[in-house]
Amino acid sequence: MVRPRRLLSQQVLADPRSRDTLAMLPRLAPDERVEQLCGLEAMGQIHAWQHSYEPDRVSAYAMADTRYADRILRAEGAAFRSRRRWYGLRFECTLSADLKRVTAFAFQVGDPIPQARWQALGLPAVH
Repeated sequence: MVRPRRLLSQQVLADPRSRDTLAMLPRLAPDERVEQLCGLEAMGQIHAWQHSYEPDRVSAYAMADTRYADRILRAEGAAFRSRRRWYGLRFECTLSADLKRVTAFAFQVGDPIPQARWQALGLPAVH
């Protein structure tokens, strides 16, 4: 798994284009907030690792349920969309005690997911 040294979700949220997302986070239930923060981190890290990927969406539970314990979200069957294609993804995301920021992250990009499986997995072709 790739274990980045620099975390990116706070940088993404500080961008003026993320104003709506930043305002929405405190209103989310804790489990939804965790998923959103980890998804932001995943998208940023995937692009930083391989610039040819331009993630615009992450589904933490596309192919398997997530596990959450001790402020760590484990997503063994996640997926991300880049340039209108979906790819498999595994990640482990650790959050601060107040669940407001990511404190550690590791990920592994998987194979492309065949378009024939997208509907069954609940993966939209477009927003």
